Amino acid sequence: MTKELISKQCLAEREQLIGKYCDTLPADHAMPIEQIRELIVQIEKEYKVFLCGLWEQVKGEDDRSLDAILDKRWNRTVLAREYTAPIETAIDEAEEITLWEKISNSNYRDIDHLNSLVKAYAHDLLAHITRDFLEDVK
Repeated sequence: MTKELISKQCLAEREQLIGKYCDTLPADHAMPIEQIRELIVQIEKEYKVFLCGLWEQVKGEDDRSLDAILDKRWNRTVLAREYTAPIETAIDEAEEITLWEKISNSNYRDIDHLNSLVKAYAHDLLAHITRDFLEDVK
């Protein structure tokens, strides 16, 4: 299997997972930070299951585990830190419904912004994991 084909499969799986989990984010209220963390962990776990199967197909003589290949966890930690503050701010803004937002029924914009941040974080996280994975694919 070529690296290009592997990359295409990874991209397709990432898009499928992001659609599966992020397209169902609530549109009428802010998701709490704990639920967002759980959602991201679930997406990451499911993607790693996919990568584990893919690694079994392409590893050849390499006897390392998937965890050994995905060794750059500090990249993902830095990414989490970069997204934490904006997501927490977006949650606060989505939970606070101002008088004007009540009158104009426009708090959905704050919720949409929060959801777009969650989706961007999931997308970036899976991209980092994919990059880590593809570095070791021969």
